[in-house]
Amino acid sequence: MTGFLTFATVTRHELKRVLRDRALPWLLILFAALAAYGAWSGAQWTAKRAQTVQLLTDEIGPIMEIKAKQLAESPPGTWPFSATPQVAPFRLVLTPGPMAPLSIGQAEAYPYAARMIPLENITMFDPFKLDVDNPAVRAVGRFDLAFVIVFVLPLVLLAASFDLWSRDRERGVSAMILSQPVTPLAVIAGKAAARAIVVLLPATALVLAALVAIGARAPLGLIATALVVLAYGFLWIVLAALINVFIRRSTEAALAAGAVWLLIVVLAPALSLATANILSPPPSELRFSADYAQQSRAIRTEQRLAREALGPEVVADPAPKVPDRIRKFFVERTVEDRRLAPLIDRQLAARERRRDSLNALRLFLPAVAAQDALDRIAGSDADRAVAFQGQAMAFMVRAKAWLGDRLDRDLPMQMEDYGRLPRFEYQEAKGGAFQAGVLVDLAVLLAAIALLAVAAVFGRRAAAQL
Repeated sequence: MTGFLTFATVTRHELKRVLRDRALPWLLILFAALAAYGAWSGAQWTAKRAQTVQLLTDEIGPIMEIKAKQLAESPPGTWPFSATPQVAPFRLVLTPGPMAPLSIGQAEAYPYAARMIPLENITMFDPFKLDVDNPAVRAVGRFDLAFVIVFVLPLVLLAASFDLWSRDRERGVSAMILSQPVTPLAVIAGKAAARAIVVLLPATALVLAALVAIGARAPLGLIATALVVLAYGFLWIVLAALINVFIRRSTEAALAAGAVWLLIVVLAPALSLATANILSPPPSELRFSADYAQQSRAIRTEQRLAREALGPEVVADPAPKVPDRIRKFFVERTVEDRRLAPLIDRQLAARERRRDSLNALRLFLPAVAAQDALDRIAGSDADRAVAFQGQAMAFMVRAKAWLGDRLDRDLPMQMEDYGRLPRFEYQEAKGGAFQAGVLVDLAVLLAAIALLAVAAVFGRRAAAQL
């Protein structure tokens, strides 16, 4: 009997055997309940975040009404301070993605919006960010669907697969099976395939159903999620098969499966993060804020003393429409930005090094790779949040250039000018749900599966021992 025929025959027989297991439906029902709750929790968070973003965007309406009233009440040929271009309002927001309920991820640890005027600085993000130095923000997170996939799904699969060969060894069935012209690896592979069909495929369908039920229906996002769940779940089934290659007793296999879950899902990520904190400690945001504020105060004090040394301001005749003091203020803020740039660049470079070190961990940790892939599909990953900040800072530079042009041309704001203000729109990463980061994570999971399969092949002699 060829290896493929053995595999197919064992798979069919094992399917009938597993489907008769009365505990299996309850296992899937429990997983379905947890998946539904995780999806609901993610949907609630997404709705609150979307509501906050909308409220922030809606702030522009009342501001425009006040400006319109002030402009209407101003005498001909005069303009109120609110009509000067340096106080033109902008709202920069990072809206939740279409798959946001899948994973809250690191979205809470980074700013998602900014209130901005053209002469704003990097502190515009401060009201919308948490303290990322807080380990609770980084480590605890929320109970969402990604948590169910990364933490609970392996337990479900191990519960259904931990004794797929050891039980036959204990009952003496393996001796009868191996008396036939079959290989133990083909038998174990067939049993593992049956578990994948009966447990992993329904679990994947439950995850997708939960997402569709709460409105996360982006086709590519659902496909990417399914691939991640299947790859991550199959890794655990292969791992259970590998355990059964070397361990003969079911109780020992169960203990080994639990220990491996604890190591891969809990201990390895925690120990890796601790190691990364030692080798590449996170830059302190509190220290950066303090240094930034201190240097900014020193620069502004220096500029104020320089103005006082020049004496009273000379008023041009005829007076410009936009007062000269605003032009001087623009020049001072431009100088301040240039002098603070090295401090900002050092902090951004330190953040980048830190993110690179954390991203490298997923190359060796399947659970971290799965979580990272789900975060990226949901749009709650750190890279998207950092990209938003970078694009917002670039927009601020554009807004300052726009302001400088209006000051040069001595143009106060009219109501029609507000409809032509520069617009901010976040540009998503190329590839969407199948962006480069997700593909790397999938490659990590597939590589881990391949390594476990190779280990099983090398241990085939142990599998043949009765």
